[in-house]
Amino acid sequence: MKYNDEKKYIGNRSQLLRAMRVQLQEGKAKGVEMVDVQNSSGMHFDINLSRGMDIPFLDFEGQNFGFLSPCGIVAPQYFDDKELGFLKSFTCGFLTTCGLKMAGAPCEYEGQSYGLHGNASHTPAEEVTCILCEDEEVPYIRITGKIRDAIIFGDKLVLEREIKCYYKERKISVRDKVINEGYKKARHMIVYHCNLGYPLLSDNSEIFIPSTSVRARNAHAQEGIDVWMKVENPNPDYEEMCYYHDMKKDENNMSTAAIFNPDLNMGVAIEFDTDSLDHFVQWKMMGAGDYVMGLEPANATIDGMKDAVENKSMKYIEPGEYIEHYLNFYVLSNEEEMKQIKEKFN
Repeated sequence: MKYNDEKKYIGNRSQLLRAMRVQLQEGKAKGVEMVDVQNSSGMHFDINLSRGMDIPFLDFEGQNFGFLSPCGIVAPQYFDDKELGFLKSFTCGFLTTCGLKMAGAPCEYEGQSYGLHGNASHTPAEEVTCILCEDEEVPYIRITGKIRDAIIFGDKLVLEREIKCYYKERKISVRDKVINEGYKKARHMIVYHCNLGYPLLSDNSEIFIPSTSVRARNAHAQEGIDVWMKVENPNPDYEEMCYYHDMKKDENNMSTAAIFNPDLNMGVAIEFDTDSLDHFVQWKMMGAGDYVMGLEPANATIDGMKDAVENKSMKYIEPGEYIEHYLNFYVLSNEEEMKQIKEKFN
């Protein structure tokens, strides 16, 4: 049944498609503003307006897909931008945006200290809009806002984010436009830290990363490179491992990574534009209580600003210019959908 026909059966369109502004009230999450979104596909997610318009929660038919860290939802005023202080308020969630000037390991470069993963994910959005659009045959929710990463005497970047979710589609679309509002060329690093967790992630889950080559980030990760695609049981002594993947792409220069759990008959696929996101990082953390698989489209390496400059993966934006990044997140509801993704890249 089409949307306009279904409307005859309802009193309020929120029965079919809704986006509600909410504010959390307790603990370190007090004051955090979010948009709670649900459509008629069985998909539900939240957008954290207080924290970079990231997506802490994604679930489908009651099953959780993302990993929520022990600190949970934390308001931006608790952010510690020194060294590894980021981890004290790292929600993880389904999506954390790392950047805009710096993403990856803490470092010092040109006399300036940079903490882990930059400021974007701890910056409240401004000029937020949340609209249910019914002007097309298929209605959709459109949430927009701006994240400002600017400083006097330094780089002045603004992220314009648009998130769309259609009526019955198991899909979330993200379009980011990063603008240099300054008058000097600016460095730009970004990592889309997508974090998959239990119950989607279990020792029976299948990881699909269609890469032509895989490189361990360090010597420790090299020890596990032969099983980078294997999900293991939770181990309290596990030490994280990270891998760089050179991704295959389709005729439109898009690539896709996915995870599927046959026990749930569910999965999620992350599609991204390799023209701007030309790096891909896999974060494998099989720790007890820290059980997460990160599938992370990026535009540079993640071993510090100096390393990215020296290996020429660093990106730059000229004054008044911008770069756009496109991602789509798909909920997979059966094994055939996972099979189709694999056949596309194999």
